[in-house]
Amino acid sequence: MSLTNLFGNNLETPKIPEDQLGRRAIMLEKMLGNSRAVARAADLVMDIIERNERRMKLDADGNLVIAGRLAFYKVNLNGFFDKFTNPFSYNSFDVVEVHPKSGMVEEPQTACVQVQPQPNMPAGDLLAGYILGLLNDEVTWLQEHLGPLRRTLLAIYGMGRSPLSASLQAHFWEKMRGRFDFANDCVVVDGTNGWKWRVTFCQPLTREFKIEYQKPRQDWWTTVFNEHIKESSGHYVFNSFFDTVEHLAHCPGLLCQMAEDGNDWEADPIFLRKIAVDYPPLAKRLLKTIDDDEAYDPEKVSNYYDEYLAAEEVNTIRQLDDLVRERAYA
Repeated sequence: MSLTNLFGNNLETPKIPEDQLGRRAIMLEKMLGNSRAVARAADLVMDIIERNERRMKLDADGNLVIAGRLAFYKVNLNGFFDKFTNPFSYNSFDVVEVHPKSGMVEEPQTACVQVQPQPNMPAGDLLAGYILGLLNDEVTWLQEHLGPLRRTLLAIYGMGRSPLSASLQAHFWEKMRGRFDFANDCVVVDGTNGWKWRVTFCQPLTREFKIEYQKPRQDWWTTVFNEHIKESSGHYVFNSFFDTVEHLAHCPGLLCQMAEDGNDWEADPIFLRKIAVDYPPLAKRLLKTIDDDEAYDPEKVSNYYDEYLAAEEVNTIRQLDDLVRERAYA
């Protein structure tokens, strides 16, 4: 639509106040400044692609295919360019196809990958950060805000030896002195109070983890769960491999503190009691809940989000409560 159609043929040229002239000049400079920033950002994106010719390709549909260290990524740029053209568009480039390093597959996994934007960051700089993050995925996939990418990569490869193994080993050792034993498909991590925990993955009949502990001066492993989700209450602390190992690294000390403070709902109730049965300090603290609290009722025990346990789980709680009492009064 032309300006004539919008405003008619009025040829009057009104006198523009000086303050308006100044404000319009500032507005124009801001728009031109943004345009220059966009042009610089576009040059940066092209420079990144050209410098990584071997690992970045554009396919016939205009998708950018990135060969990361851990996987191949196909980025649909159309959504990005739509937003670039129309900032009010809801299309984005935050969903990326993730393909295993063995090659592109017909039905790939997807992940929502987010870049942490900075104030006044041009859209092109955002795209540059996005593709650099995927290019250097062996570092970025473990960053806290990239949980969706982490889950997708683990869904593709599992916990056995894979392109993820080297960075997983480094991450768990640095964060919690976790030691991977890929020959036995497990990770061993130091807990508190001299305890050690072992989490076994890659079990033949289940996708769940086996959880065991070893107390001080104990040369054998005691099994807590053979299938950690099926045998627990499904508490969120066992939602993922990362959550599980991190939680265990703070146990049994964390469990004792929760029981002391009356915050035992922050732990899986079945796991909490199984540990208390073999750990008197925790058993004695747990008595404050199961014996001293008049309102205590196993049927009102919840796993999280105030969801009560199933009948079978309630029976397990009752049996474990009796064993906890025996341990506490022994």
